[in-house]
Amino acid sequence: MPQDGLFSSVTQNLRESEQEVVRGHFDLGEPPNVRRYYCLVNPKNGRREPNGVSGQPVVRPDGMTGIKIEAVSLYTCAKAEQKGFLVSTGYVLIGRALARSAAPAAPPPPTSLESAAATDAAAAAAAATAAAAAAAGESPARVAATTVPAPAVRMAAGRIDVAGVKLGMSPDAVRTVLKSKDLRHYKEWTETLSFLGGNGVSQSIPNGRFVNVIAAWTPAASGGEDFESDGESFEVMFTPVPGEERAMAIIHTQGFSQQNAIHETALDDGLVKKYGGYVAAGGLPASVTWRFQDDGSVQVGDACGRRGTFGGLGGLSVSSAQRENLALRLTPRELQSQVERCGDATVTADHFTPNGGALPADRLVTRFTVTAFSPALGLEGAHKAAQLVQAAGAPSEARPKDSKAPNL
Repeated sequence: MPQDGLFSSVTQNLRESEQEVVRGHFDLGEPPNVRRYYCLVNPKNGRREPNGVSGQPVVRPDGMTGIKIEAVSLYTCAKAEQKGFLVSTGYVLIGRALARSAAPAAPPPPTSLESAAATDAAAAAAAATAAAAAAAGESPARVAATTVPAPAVRMAAGRIDVAGVKLGMSPDAVRTVLKSKDLRHYKEWTETLSFLGGNGVSQSIPNGRFVNVIAAWTPAASGGEDFESDGESFEVMFTPVPGEERAMAIIHTQGFSQQNAIHETALDDGLVKKYGGYVAAGGLPASVTWRFQDDGSVQVGDACGRRGTFGGLGGLSVSSAQRENLALRLTPRELQSQVERCGDATVTADHFTPNGGALPADRLVTRFTVTAFSPALGLEGAHKAAQLVQAAGAPSEARPKDSKAPNL
């Protein structure tokens, strides 16, 4: 895109303000050198700034997205809109900012990797927060209602496949894939959506039971975690929408004994061919992160600091206590921030090399873990769960904070 906004950039720099809000963004460059620019609007008078800016987006108390401006670019937002680069979905605008905002640009056609079409969350759904007991079997998942509007979310997650399990899959599809692996153990955990009534007592909603996690694994023969044993494990977490669950997180770990170990170069080459982002396998760091954007592009690195959600080297044995559902544990604002800063989905890869001091061509891998998580799917699930809870009779307003402070 041409840099034709020199005069407007100078003018915009002179009146640079941290009070403006984001109405859309566009990405320029080729992976791994992709740069994101944000288009701004003044929420008080509706004036749209002409040039894209680089910076760090932040969620404001009113639900709109502010930004800590780093620099004003020479790329104009009008040109980005004209070329169909501007992405407006996912940004909440109210008042004059909404009245003067441009209509959302048409989404780009799906890429060859993208098997799932863009999906919108309900525009006025109530938000959900959650606390679920981490226990085996069925446990209540509490949802507290508030009146934060739900932004539209596009899904780029359907392109991500981890050893045959795809983000967005139904529980039945995941069951089919995992049972075909012929792993020794198989287990499912369910939860039930619930809310705190006015008397402070948790109340489950009718037909609120959903599949939270499905796991299958073959542990090491020794029963321990020595990082040099054969075995494999899968854990798949679903959105908390009874009857309409979708896989929003996948954790796959595979272990090898010394005699069955694979070369590090083979692992890295396979990761680059599958997820892209790097020119060659030799450029991969020890712990790698890919961020899949809603426009089909792939960015690398953990620029948003979210790798710890699921990333890291996993175990071959799955815990008897189920994982807490992320769509209920994180607030909608946290999930929305992850979508804005990280993209629709994040994939991480980690591995263990017992001979890490060897030359690159001689290094062996005896365990690796690949994880995938979609905050966009999580956000969609949180909103739908909140709708179900409110339809079941939950209070429309969140309970006020307790007046009592804990004795710490």
